[in-house]
Amino acid sequence: MQRTNRAGRARGWAVLLGLAAAVAAQAHLMEDQQGTLNIVGARGYLVLSLPVSALTGVDDDRDGRLDAAELARHSAAIERDLRARVRVADGGVAAPLDGVLLNLSPDEHHREVAATHVVLLAVAMFPKPPLRPGLEVRVFGRSAAERSIRVVGTRRDAAGRMQEQVVRFTPERPRHEFFAPAAATKAAPKP
Repeated sequence: MQRTNRAGRARGWAVLLGLAAAVAAQAHLMEDQQGTLNIVGARGYLVLSLPVSALTGVDDDRDGRLDAAELARHSAAIERDLRARVRVADGGVAAPLDGVLLNLSPDEHHREVAATHVVLLAVAMFPKPPLRPGLEVRVFGRSAAERSIRVVGTRRDAAGRMQEQVVRFTPERPRHEFFAPAAATKAAPKP
């Protein structure tokens, strides 16, 4: 049992490290105000682009952006803050986030400069494949454009077919349970 858990954890870390390498290698890992929650087995791979204006005490020069030095100086505080305001769960039971990584969102010219958004990468560690994966996001910025986050949830169903659901999170609707039965899906907010 312990060996299986270690193997699963090692695979999770390998995928997370691959995602981290992709941050440096591609222009935009995630567009501003967007995210993904990809369920694979008992893991939930989360990527969110979150506004710097939603964070407190980290923009030292108060320019509305976070630079590499500010990120390095405040990364532990940012991680603690985001762990408290971003939660992944299965049917209301929280799944711990493992291997949280933070990065600046590159600009439109692919430069790693001071950014208006921070990209959060993490792996949610479920004890078993989740039946009702949920996400709660309470990280919203000051401007109107930063008051909603579009998240795409994906997983394979029992027959191996890809399922996808797009949800828009807002301060009024910060929580969503993905892949709910058809009756519950009708009440879900549209993107």
